[in-house]
Amino acid sequence: MGVRKKKVLPEEPDGAVRIGSVRTFLDEMERIQRGNEFVLFFRGHSNFSYELKPSIYREPGWIQNEDILFKELVLRCPNEFAANDSTFEALVTMQHYSLPTRLLDITTNPLIALFFSCSKGKEPRENGEVVVIRIPKIEIKYFDSDTVSVISNISRRPSDFSLPPENGDIKVFNNNQKIRFLLHEIKKEKPYFEPHINPHHLESVVCVKPKLNNARIIRQDGAFMLFGINRKKTSPAILLPGFTATTQRRRILINTREKTNILRQLEAFGITKATIYPEIERVAEHIKSVYKSNVES
Repeated sequence: MGVRKKKVLPEEPDGAVRIGSVRTFLDEMERIQRGNEFVLFFRGHSNFSYELKPSIYREPGWIQNEDILFKELVLRCPNEFAANDSTFEALVTMQHYSLPTRLLDITTNPLIALFFSCSKGKEPRENGEVVVIRIPKIEIKYFDSDTVSVISNISRRPSDFSLPPENGDIKVFNNNQKIRFLLHEIKKEKPYFEPHINPHHLESVVCVKPKLNNARIIRQDGAFMLFGINRKKTSPAILLPGFTATTQRRRILINTREKTNILRQLEAFGITKATIYPEIERVAEHIKSVYKSNVES
């Protein structure tokens, strides 16, 4: 028999802040510079080695078939999408049901992010992380934004979708066949949309506030980062470094040995699996865990 190799865990960054309780976490939040012209959003990872990247880009097969994933879920569960007025709203519904999308969940509540950083990941020995994202107020988009429609509808295009070479002529850009197909998708939800896509919008990452018509979004104080592309569809747009308030030199890591204790402390703030996942099966799961007997039969 061969000798099983011990998995090597990634090294923690220098200068990281290590959190072991809700109190120390809140103390650290007080040190974050806010500013009146910015809004802070938070993202909790159970594993500090995770990247700020939407799920559709975590497996090559997913991004290669994004348009097929989209169509398959809609055709199999049409009633779930009947009330959606736009592609963005359809993506929110898909995200709700764990289909990979180009959305990244964020929250305006740092304690919600702390909860997610304490959840069980694939490698429970690794520390979690809370990332603080600082978005200028003027950059925040809403669910009905034209820019949001443009980026969202990339998800309907096949994997060979890419941007034509830039020559500074916006008319030439919008007359490109691949861009014209994208415009066709946008006009399905916005017939009034003028055929003038800004190339830079397709390569951007935007913060979007969704409709509050979903119990989970309401409970989680949720919003989304919507990712465009980096020239070609199979490569995600890059989140500008200036949007992150926690940097490589000062990251907020959650001590893996204290995760269970932190989750108990969060219960005192009313933050549990049952409150942030209001669906009945998640509430039932939480109730079972609370009353689970430790006595062996």
